[in-house]
Amino acid sequence: MAPENPYNTYRDQLATLNDSGKRKWVYAQKPKGKLYNYRNIVSYTLLALMFGLPFVKVGGEPLFLLNVLERKFILFGVRFWPQDFHIFLFSMITLFVFIVFFTVSYGRIWCGWTCPQTVFMEFIFRKIEYLIEGSHQEQRKLDAQSLNFEKFWKKSLKAILFYAICFLITNTFLSYIIGIDELWKIINDPISEHKVGLIVALAFSGVMYFVFAKLREQVCSMICPYGRLQGVLLDSNTIVVAYDYKRGEERAPLEAGEDREAKAKVIA
Repeated sequence: MAPENPYNTYRDQLATLNDSGKRKWVYAQKPKGKLYNYRNIVSYTLLALMFGLPFVKVGGEPLFLLNVLERKFILFGVRFWPQDFHIFLFSMITLFVFIVFFTVSYGRIWCGWTCPQTVFMEFIFRKIEYLIEGSHQEQRKLDAQSLNFEKFWKKSLKAILFYAICFLITNTFLSYIIGIDELWKIINDPISEHKVGLIVALAFSGVMYFVFAKLREQVCSMICPYGRLQGVLLDSNTIVVAYDYKRGEERAPLEAGEDREAKAKVIA
């Protein structure tokens, strides 16, 4: 058996955990570049579709409706009933296989470009964070300082905006279940007539807030079932954006006593 490569130990633990298993908070540097501009276009197109499709109707019916409560489903204006569930199931399986096929062939395109977690986190919540708290260095500095007026108003404003957006997303998802007309009726009714529904919506928004304000990338590495499947979907030839221990990072500061030439020979 070949000896273990001492410079390949980064594979043994998550990059967001320290040696004791505690989480290391990620202060993401604001991205830029041509591909990021393309991702902006794709993400904001998907967001526009998500928020706009509930208002689109075909023949008086919503374009999309997934009313689980009444077992009524509408896709592209065509109504499906429970006896047609096998068609819906076949469509979902086809979509999943399609995602797996692209992962094996081209890497994690779904995760980086179209996953709702990525789109919401990177193109809504992260941008608000940059706008309020500044760059990743400024965010780190803000978290490190003691509570003062600047930290209080920035953190409070960010929390309020995050929760308000989560509540908006919750209602958008609800419109795909009960329809935009029914949602609009509920909004205009007295709150006393929909107390339970309001409590559920607030609670769901709270869970979503926790995901985007606290959990963040931990969802992908620990909770998402698709993320857990990556180990069997990827191999050494799959295109990924990851640290290459053979290449190393020459711009990194030298450690005490480090011999990079000897290190390169060991890795090779």
